Amino acid sequence: MPRPATRAPHSGLDAKICGMPVIGISVSRLHELLRSEVSEDRVEQLLDWLGCDVDGVAEVRRLKSRHSDYVIELKPQEAIPLTDPHSGFSSEHWEKVWQEVGSERQVLLELLPVRPDLFDAGGLARALRGYLGVETGLRDYSPVASGWRVEVDERITDAKYGRPLVQMAIVRNLQIDDNMLRSIMKLQEGLHWALCRDRKFASIGAYDLDKLSGPIRYTLVDPDSFRFTPLFWGQREPVSPRTMLEEHKKGMEYARLLAGLDAYPALLDSADRVLSLPPVINAEETKVTADTVNFIVDVTGPNEPIVTKALAILASSMVEMDPTGRATLETVEVVYPDRTHVTPEMATERFRVDPQQASRLLGIELSQADCTRLLGNMRHDVGKPDGEGPLDVTVAAYRNDILHEVDLVEDIAIAYGYHNIEHRLVPSFTVGRSLPIVERARLAAQAMCGLGFSETLSLVLTNERYHFERMRIPAEQFPRRVQIDNPAHVDQTMMRTNLHSSLLEQLSRNTDNPLPQRIFEVGDIVSYLGVPQDRAHPRELSVVAGAVCSTRAGYAEGRSTLDALLHELGLDAERVGLNYTAADYPAGLPGRCAELWADAVLLGARPEYCSLPVVDDSMLIGRLFELHPEVLENWKLGNPVVIFELVLGEHSWD
Repeated sequence: MPRPATRAPHSGLDAKICGMPVIGISVSRLHELLRSEVSEDRVEQLLDWLGCDVDGVAEVRRLKSRHSDYVIELKPQEAIPLTDPHSGFSSEHWEKVWQEVGSERQVLLELLPVRPDLFDAGGLARALRGYLGVETGLRDYSPVASGWRVEVDERITDAKYGRPLVQMAIVRNLQIDDNMLRSIMKLQEGLHWALCRDRKFASIGAYDLDKLSGPIRYTLVDPDSFRFTPLFWGQREPVSPRTMLEEHKKGMEYARLLAGLDAYPALLDSADRVLSLPPVINAEETKVTADTVNFIVDVTGPNEPIVTKALAILASSMVEMDPTGRATLETVEVVYPDRTHVTPEMATERFRVDPQQASRLLGIELSQADCTRLLGNMRHDVGKPDGEGPLDVTVAAYRNDILHEVDLVEDIAIAYGYHNIEHRLVPSFTVGRSLPIVERARLAAQAMCGLGFSETLSLVLTNERYHFERMRIPAEQFPRRVQIDNPAHVDQTMMRTNLHSSLLEQLSRNTDNPLPQRIFEVGDIVSYLGVPQDRAHPRELSVVAGAVCSTRAGYAEGRSTLDALLHELGLDAERVGLNYTAADYPAGLPGRCAELWADAVLLGARPEYCSLPVVDDSMLIGRLFELHPEVLENWKLGNPVVIFELVLGEHSWD
């Protein structure tokens, strides 16, 4: 019997340490959908050739909570948890928490983020049937009108509510069981992870169509007065949305997406039955069960391309789950205040592929007929060209990874089989070596480790709030800086001009760890300092920076460390004309700041290529300062901090 544990594994996606999430696909279901007899070993081999990372085949146990509808899957090496995270029930004996509901053999796959259409047995079988030549070319799902519609409340189209878009589809005549129900749930969670960015750009729901009456309303509800029963709510009694966010497992996980709103998005039918509160949780009364035959699925969010793609993947994969071929896809009319949108669109895309270019890139002889056959095996439609010109390729709506001709060349290579490409040695051999600036960076890192510092790594992207406001630096001092158009996150709006805020962010996250704390980073920054006004591009610098946080951290400790680092790098005072001068720096404590200057000629950098100020042939290469108390407060640091920074060189110097 497996030993008990205190923490439950994820119900759908299992997080793999230092890797992608792992999902289990039913072997028997996959064989049924493949419509051909294929051994387990052969399935593993085919999936590997298709580009999936296979972790093997295992017997997976299923346990259902005795206190909610929550179901978990356990691999042989995994322990049985002692707590149901949804009902909150806990016991020293797992039998009082869970009951066995069966097991099945599953092939374990690391999810491939660029191919979310392969996250379930239906999508995998569709791809493998093409790979094996059982069924090739593009499948036409041909959705027909259902007569159902969604009416969108004008209030919810306000951008402040974060989810102005909704798209829906209906899947009819899909006979499922408990195992297939689990597959649908896993597919939703996989799409949330890979495509929807953890529900930020889109969120997905599935409901029992026969429990609903139309039209459906996409509207706003009050966080406190509205009542509904969330899915997997062990207590069963209706609660307010705010209570759900505070007490439900999913509510606590995604409450951040609704933070600060005075009303929450909701999907209701004409009888006020609740479908869901996107992007957090579905409702108990309209949930999908093993008896569901007709489904309605929705995707809501702010990003229309992702909403459209997620719905196309989900709807087509659910149709593919039906081994009888009787499942059908239907459209839903989405009525906005100013327009009407019929979904799912299932719109294909067209590209052109030159067989000669494919042959050149892959290093194998490929004719036009070869490329046509191989692209058909990857479930694309290929038009017949006139003569020997490029092929016209139609790509399915569920493919998220085809952006360019090269992506189709990769599909040709997969269908051809990388294992079938003859290995050949390159015609000539050369020995590479690191650039001098890379060697200086490596030497600097070694020296800092030898001085007792711990290395950190951070993103080159930052934001004005961290980089300027928290550092007491007026942003006006850097009118020329590299800013990001359409940033993916509010914390990544510009490229950093120094490493100071990166180091302080690390220290602020480790305030509970013992002192002293000595950290450093070797990384790149971009700067317009010293760049002529007529030059559009900034210069990229390699920099080493360190920070010391302790009860007695001060200028003297920073100076001694910087001197030792300079010595290890061979930058002695006489050799390169080093000189410390008193300076003012907004982030530093007045009277406790210094700049480090060097002779530009002795340093080997021509002044006209210098990325920092040059005065009388002296170049600014470093800075040392004790942190201003206001900056310490901004970063919630309760002890003194000294920071030093040294420019190792510009990437164009070498």
